[in-house]
Amino acid sequence: MSLFTALLSGGWHWLAVIGALIAALGASYFGGKKIGKVQQQAKADTESAQKEAAQTAAVAQQQQQHREEASRVATENSNLDDAAARDKLQQSKYNQP
Repeated sequence: MSLFTALLSGGWHWLAVIGALIAALGASYFGGKKIGKVQQQAKADTESAQKEAAQTAAVAQQQQQHREEASRVATENSNLDDAAARDKLQQSKYNQP
């Protein structure tokens, strides 16, 4: 007890320094935890966005292939005469009895 009274009476600035150090350590610890959580969330958001971008690109590529195939078939069908178109329809796998 006499140590505290001696510090308070003659060396109160030491108490202030110790208190400031404890406060700085506490602020550093809790601030670091918050920064870590924010960085972790940012990394998760980035990975999610990259995955979504890859899926969007894959869908766009698949749609482009479908458009090209539809265009090819339309061109091929427009070049057929009536008899050839009829034969093609009759031999189609969708025209089975």
